[in-house]
Amino acid sequence: MKCGIVGPPLAGKTTLFNILTGSSFSDQYGGGKRELRRGMARLADPRLEAVAHVTGSAKITPATVEYIDIPGVTDEKQQGEPYPSHYLSELRTTDMLALLLREFKDDRIPHQAGSIDPARDLIDATLEFIISDHTIVEHRLTKLAKIHSKSFKREVELLERCRNAFDSGTSLRELDLGEEERKILNPYSFLSLKPLLVVVNVDEETAPHAGDLLDRLRSSSDQVAKNVGWVAVAAGIEEEIRDLEEDDRMEFLDELGFKLPALDRIIEATFSLLRLITFITSSDKETRAWSIPAGSSAVQAARAIHEDFARGFIRAEVYHWNELVEAGSLARLRELGKLRLEGKEYIVQDGDVLNIRFNI
Repeated sequence: MKCGIVGPPLAGKTTLFNILTGSSFSDQYGGGKRELRRGMARLADPRLEAVAHVTGSAKITPATVEYIDIPGVTDEKQQGEPYPSHYLSELRTTDMLALLLREFKDDRIPHQAGSIDPARDLIDATLEFIISDHTIVEHRLTKLAKIHSKSFKREVELLERCRNAFDSGTSLRELDLGEEERKILNPYSFLSLKPLLVVVNVDEETAPHAGDLLDRLRSSSDQVAKNVGWVAVAAGIEEEIRDLEEDDRMEFLDELGFKLPALDRIIEATFSLLRLITFITSSDKETRAWSIPAGSSAVQAARAIHEDFARGFIRAEVYHWNELVEAGSLARLRELGKLRLEGKEYIVQDGDVLNIRFNI
């Protein structure tokens, strides 16, 4: 899974990137070099250790998310192009976008618009992506108009619907699109169609009231309603305390009004937004987490591991992670009748442990 971090300059994107990926880049007050950065976040999951302890795994591999930190544009000559084309190309390869909005106040860090207004910045960012997608639609419709082929009729009608939405300032994620329509649009990688996680960067004073802030922002953003998640962080403070002992760190977070660290809150919001669940594979060699959409079948889970597993799927041995931990061993789990054999159509549940049987 890949997520692009976007937002206006000096909103704290690099700080958030550091928190998520464990990096230590410095871009204080905009003085750092403007460059695209990549990093991986390993998703902590205590279920893996519990399963690995029983199965005797030599290795634990958690699920990961790749984050791409897209720098904001500060050069006045480029204001008409908030995100240069090579950055937009990178964003189009992502599965979702995390839009960081600044709410924190700091006189040392001026806002390029002259004032702190996350609602305004949300609208501005939304329009930037609409404009970019609109250009792609216009180019494609112009090309199709020269072909004069009935085979493209459905695509033309759909793209014209997209253009009408853009003309009214509406993102594609706000449209009610069917499965077939989404298949037609998928190759375009429209930014305004990607799931959007709105991340509001607050200060120490505002953090305890972050929930109310998110509610107000959500209610004032009629144009950002569908397929959108909301979460607050205090990136500056949370980066400072991330290396503290866990008890001390959790005490600081509690004072800020947060029950979990920023990484966990963002991952939780991401999985909810993308409707993802986690299943596990485990052997004496490795216990590993896999992320798949909720409602996925056993054969779709097999495909997440390897295409050959899906192609030669025979059956899946399935049990729930906590059943294994309670039983204490696979042998005891079998004795209790809690290790099941499931076919291709079985709907995988969050926390299931799967052993795929296949033959090619």
